[in-house]
Parts: sequence; structure tokens; C-alpha cells
Amino acid sequence: YYKDQMIEKNGGPAELVKGYSTDNYTEWALKYIRGEEGRVADKPWYLWLCYGAVHGPYTPAKRHQGEFSAASVETPADIYPPREGKPAYVRDSEIWVPGPNGEPVMKKNPKKSLADAVRQYNEGVLALDEGIGKLMATLRETGQDKNTLVVFTSDQGFGWGQHGFQSKLAPYDATIRSPLIVSFPGRVPEGQVCGQPVGGADLVPTFFAYAGIDLPWDMHGHDLSAWLKDPAKGDGNRRVVLTALTGSSYGKDCDAVPTSEEQAKLFRGNSVPWWVSWREGKYKYIRTLVAGEIEELYDLEADPEELDNLALKSGYRDTVLNYRALVIAELKRTGAKMADALPPVAELPGG
Repeated sequence: YYKDQMIEKNGGPAELVKGYSTDNYTEWALKYIRGEEGRVADKPWYLWLCYGAVHGPYTPAKRHQGEFSAASVETPADIYPPREGKPAYVRDSEIWVPGPNGEPVMKKNPKKSLADAVRQYNEGVLALDEGIGKLMATLRETGQDKNTLVVFTSDQGFGWGQHGFQSKLAPYDATIRSPLIVSFPGRVPEGQVCGQPVGGADLVPTFFAYAGIDLPWDMHGHDLSAWLKDPAKGDGNRRVVLTALTGSSYGKDCDAVPTSEEQAKLFRGNSVPWWVSWREGKYKYIRTLVAGEIEELYDLEADPEELDNLALKSGYRDTVLNYRALVIAELKRTGAKMADALPPVAELPGG
């Protein structure tokens, strides 16, 4: 991901490219923006710049190594088991253990402390900060900034000790929530925050809307342009996001939910089973697709760390039942055949 990569250009043979990948990708993007390479200079363009950073092994540029060596790192509240109120795969997981000095270290690699890992990860972000700064400056220098929609996001988050994880994929904000920052001078107000939940599937319809092009086929996701224009009111419709993890299975392979043992084999032994979640307003509902497993409900305003599972409290029974039904209805609406045979859930309190 970082050094001396084999790179293909325009379908040609792969060639070895020396240097730090984040810096290389930035330089290629700058040439593209200036119209020097890869596009016709006087025609509209689209650029998807997908950096390798900060994927594992989280290698910072040499100039940034040690930049955060003195930074303090907070230990998440539920880094160690047991984690009551969580599904079994979360409750009993033991990836982190106390080290010789009491600090969290990785069980499989006790020489690597949580603090060292988090510092290194953030040092790897610094080259991204520099590169994106150069891209934005080049848009201004070339007079393209006011006619360019810029979206900064990522594929998912990454858990550093939250709920015991050192990974992505689980349905918690620490492990899947992505940044979404949008810039379009004169078209998108600066310095404002939209509190509505959105998903990656919303980006493509939004791009088509800003370009004034009809969608070529029916797509999941919704145009966000009204919410970007007015983050407080948007288009007046209720915003919800349905998210699902089905391992490495797609399409017809998701028509039925495999057993937990089958899921582990299909997903290269990964410990995170299939799940679906529903995000609306302040609530997040999660259903782990393993027979007999508990459901989860979190108030993200009162409990942003997702530590208190309200689904286990009798006073939230009706809320859980409502979201359970909404998830099934949305799965059916979007053509997910597994909605007809989801694994049974554990009985709710007060039932």
C-alpha cells in the first residue's frame, strides 16, 4: 500500500513505481487537475482519487515518523471483555490485553501497544492532509474551485480498541462510520453540519444531480443535493440509512443467510457475522444475522460510544419491534430475498 508499488496505467503492463504511494497519487492527481495528463484540458472531468493510506500496515511517510510520539491516547471503555449487552462475537472477543505496564497491547503481538498503534495510524494521515491541501490549492490556482464538487470520504472507519476491536466491519460507528466533507463554493454553504444520516449509496445519485444528468438505471441511494444546499431542511423527507454486511457474498449468494459457521468459512474466517442496521434520527438498530442472537438499539445522542444496549430494557420493546419491522420491509423493498427467512432473534425483555 505504501512503497515501491506495481502500477498499471490505462490497461498497460504493470510497472514498478518507486516512492511513497500517498505522495505519488497526489502528484498524479495534480497533473490531472491541471489538464497535463490523463484528460482533455478544456472538457469537464471526474476524478476518483483513492489513496492506499491509511490502510494497514499504517506506514507514515519518513518525514512524519515520530510526529505524535508524545501524544496521549485514550483507552476505550470497553477494550477488554466481557462486554455485557453485546452479541457473543463482540462480548467475548479478546484482541487486547493489559501489558506489563498496564497499557493495552495486542494479544497476538504484545510488543505493539494501543498507544503506539494509534500514534502511527495518525502519523500516516499527515501525508493525506498535505496532499489534499495541495489538491484544493491547485483547484483555486487553476480557477476551477468554484466549478468543482469536492467530496472527501472513505470506505469505512477502523476500531482501535472500541468494543475490543482492531478492525473494521462491525456495525458500530467506531468501525464503520466514514467522514463526509463536501466543498462547492457558492453552491454548498461553508462551515455547516447536516445531522441527517447518509450512506455511500447516496453519492452517485448526488453526482448525477449536480451534473444535470438523469440516472441511467434505477439505483439505490438518494440525491443529497437539497441537504447540501440547506443542511437544516433539505428536501423535507425523513432520512434513514439501511446498512448490511454480508461478508464476501453478493447478489444471489445473499438470498439466504448462512449459518454462523458457514459465514466464517465464506468470509475467510473473519469473526464478524452478517448483520443489518437501521439508522434514523438519534437511534441505531442492529440485528446480527445469527440464530438466537440479541438485537441492539443505541441512542447515539446520549451514548455516542454505543455502550448501553437499550434493546435489553423493557421500556424500549416497542421501539425495537418497530425498527425490526422497518428493516424487514426495507430489505424487501430493495429486493433482498433473505428478508423472508432471517435467523430468529432472542426474546426481548417484557415479552
